[in-house]
This record gives sequence, C-alpha cells and structure tokens, in this order.
Amino acid sequence: MQKGTQGLYQRIRKLVKCLATASLASTTVALLLVLLQGHDLAAASVSTSQTKKTVSMHSLPTSSGGLITAGPSRKKCVELPKLPLINGAFPVASGIANFEAKTRTSVSCLLEYLNGAQTWAQWVNPDLRSPYEGVAAWITAAPQSRQLVLQVDLIPANLANQSDPLGWEQSCATGQFNAYAQQLGTNLVAGGFQNSVLRLGAEMNGPWENDFVGTTAVEQNLWATCFANEVTSLRQVTGEHFLIDWNPNACYQDIPYANYYPGNAYVDIVGLDFYDISCMTPTTPVPWTQLSNLPAGLVSFETFANEHGKPLSFPEWGLMKSPRGDDPAYIKGVGSTIARGDFAFEGYFDSGNDGTLPIGPASPLSLAEYQKWF
Repeated sequence: MQKGTQGLYQRIRKLVKCLATASLASTTVALLLVLLQGHDLAAASVSTSQTKKTVSMHSLPTSSGGLITAGPSRKKCVELPKLPLINGAFPVASGIANFEAKTRTSVSCLLEYLNGAQTWAQWVNPDLRSPYEGVAAWITAAPQSRQLVLQVDLIPANLANQSDPLGWEQSCATGQFNAYAQQLGTNLVAGGFQNSVLRLGAEMNGPWENDFVGTTAVEQNLWATCFANEVTSLRQVTGEHFLIDWNPNACYQDIPYANYYPGNAYVDIVGLDFYDISCMTPTTPVPWTQLSNLPAGLVSFETFANEHGKPLSFPEWGLMKSPRGDDPAYIKGVGSTIARGDFAFEGYFDSGNDGTLPIGPASPLSLAEYQKWF
C-alpha cells in the first residue's frame, strides 16, 4: 500500500545526509547509521481472534457512524501491511478484517499516499480507482462511513529541490499551480473520493520530502502561501467535501510553526506524525514524557492547536522494532492524549515496513493496552 512513499527509515537515511552536510556531531550521525542496519522489515503475523471486545473504562468516545469531522470524531484509521493479491487486487477488506479482529476495534478510514507522481500529468490523475489498489470497492460499499486519508505532495517529484525550494515555491505562491490542484480535486470527486481527508504537503518540516518547506523564513512563508493557494483551488471543485489536514512530523526540524502555517481559513485539522522514536537519538529508548516534550513534539503541537482552535489528528503513529519494541506506555500515552483532546482521527501504521512494529503477537503488552484505549 505504500507505493511511492518515503519510509521512515528512508527519511532517517536522508536525515543522516542532512546532518553530515550541516557538519553536526559525528556521534549523532553514527547513531543514525546504526539504526539503519539490521532491521527485519517483515510484517508480523496477525491474530484471527474473534473474541468479543470487553468495554474498558479507557475506551474512547467516538461519533456514532458517519465520517471524520473537523471536531472530536475520533475515527480509527490504519495503514495496512502488504498482502498477497487476490484476483489481481489488494485485499483491502480482508486486511481491515484482520486488523479489527486482533485489536477488537472498528476501522472506518485507510491511509493512502499520492506522493509517487513524477510529473503534473501523474499528479492530477491518481490511480486510486485501479482494481489493483482495492480501495474504491471498499469505500463504495459504505460511502457514508468509509473514507481515505490521503497524503498529497504540493508538487510532483520532478520539481523537487530540497536544498533550494525557492524556485517552485515562488511559482506556486503566485498561483501557477492552481489549475493542477483544481484538476486533482475534480478527479478525486469523479472517482468517488470527495470525502477524503487530504494531508496536503504532509511532513513538510522533514528534508526528505519533495515539498520540504526550506531552511529560511522566506522559503517557509512562500510554502504557506503555496499551501493556501492549492487549498483554495481544491475547494472550488463542485461536489468536494475535503477536509484539509496540516501535518508536520514530530521527528525532526524544530521550525516555528508560524513560519509555514497558512492560516486557519485553509486548515480544518492539524495533524502530527508521531512514532515511538526520537530521530535525533534513534538507538536510545525514550520514555513517553521525554518523547512528547521534544522541541517539535506533542506538547508544543497541542499548544499550537489549542491556540488556533483546531482539532488534532495523529495521521501516522506506531511502535518501532527498535529501540523500545513492545512499549505499552507509548500506546497508553497516545490513547490518553486522544481521550482527553479534540481529536478528529488517528491512523495506526500497521504495515510492519520501515522498522515499524505491528500491533499483534510480536507486541502482546502493547496489544493489550491498545484494546483498553481504542
């Protein structure tokens, strides 16, 4: 399912290069290099237990039925592992059924990615309706309660220049890409994906991204204007009901949010990708309190969301095989944060790719904690 995506370990690999270029401490670079070695990326097997869920005192309140809203809808999403094709199609329904059975939860949204486009022609024409993808049939079966959470780069890959994004940012800020954004929105609506949550420019504070915000305030301000322009164009499409999720990564780059926040008028939800790892000390286990208080971490992001009156999301979150592995305290931290906050949705990264650890037999303590909270 992660076609065209930058995996977490690919991100860290690029971060190593950035750190080396910036002549940061060699020990930090060495730590990151260690993390990239020797990880088994095979997805853990899933349980098929059909035991009825016992309602826990920790169970999260959620909206009854319906779609993700710009409020405390608290919908459960998932990134599925790669499974063998069935009749040439990715078995979305069975993948979700496996996740629901082992976690005793109900999933209403899938994480999908549109960041593999090399050109504008590919960018405006995502192949989500391809039978291979399998998502269209799943949504069509219950369109008022199922939807996609789509990662969408601001630009195709052939325009990317992480070290000097000023060129494409200036073009976008002056409206030169508006027509492409409107065409993308038109095609999504025509394909039946009009209710999608769009993670436009997700993880923009990471230098691994094609649409990285840049290192200067000028670049970051232009990025915000570009974002606003594309949102405006997407919202001009007849029949759209998109929700826009502005979505940094907690792992890297303590850039002031204000430098690249486009303004409340262009954002419905603010989301934070938040894995059980500190990218700056990736071989050292980091407890929940320390992890959430990192400079670009959860505490500062919650403060920002509250100041702007926006609901939150965890578009991507999950355990890592290393350094902590099975970590119920992390699961509890995420669950309690969602329970007490204004959260629109969360997406557990259950693919097992890129060093992540699925919920299941390989993480029994975390699975038990997940069942309590979700």
